[in-house]
Amino acid sequence: MEANENCKFDYWEFIEKYYPNYYSCDDILMNDILYRKIHNEEICEEDEEMIKDWDVKSELLKLDKMIFFKALEKYFEIHYS
Repeated sequence: MEANENCKFDYWEFIEKYYPNYYSCDDILMNDILYRKIHNEEICEEDEEMIKDWDVKSELLKLDKMIFFKALEKYFEIHYS
């Protein structure tokens, strides 16, 4: 088990490095909003209103998968083109 712990993969570090336009992307912002909501952190009233009827957990999972996939595509484009 110790060897496994040494091989942890920080997927958000990977996403930050490889996701196109990470710091100016609406998908990343939405992910942050949903993450904060699911962890009972404060979000602004406008965001609360926007997501009030959403299945937040499901939407966050879909968004996380899409974001990771785009980062993975960019990684392969850079390293294996």
